[in-house]
Amino acid sequence: MRSPKVPSTPRPPRTSSATDPTTRVGATVGMEEKPRGTHTVLELKNVKGPQKCELIAVSRTGEEEVVTSWSVPRWGYGVEGATNPTAKSSLYVHGGAAMDREDIDRFEVRTFDGERLVEIGA
Repeated sequence: MRSPKVPSTPRPPRTSSATDPTTRVGATVGMEEKPRGTHTVLELKNVKGPQKCELIAVSRTGEEEVVTSWSVPRWGYGVEGATNPTAKSSLYVHGGAAMDREDIDRFEVRTFDGERLVEIGA
């Protein structure tokens, strides 16, 4: 049995943020290298529903991997000026990719219908 790949010097967690100029959806992704791949935390703002979304990791070679998925209620998440108290709060979701952190080029938040809401460089 092979022992798991363990980095000799663990790298600190890294974050990257972006806001799409068209959809106005904002996202921050935190990435932490793990022996199994990359652990992620996504903060999402100004996303309206109802819809189902997913976070996709895209490698430097174009390979894609679903990191996590979630539902957005009709009132949304992180919506400024929202009357629903829940809608004012950002959405936070955790996930993991089998890809090593250095192999990830970017993340995309997409609807299940394939619409890209925001792209975040890694």
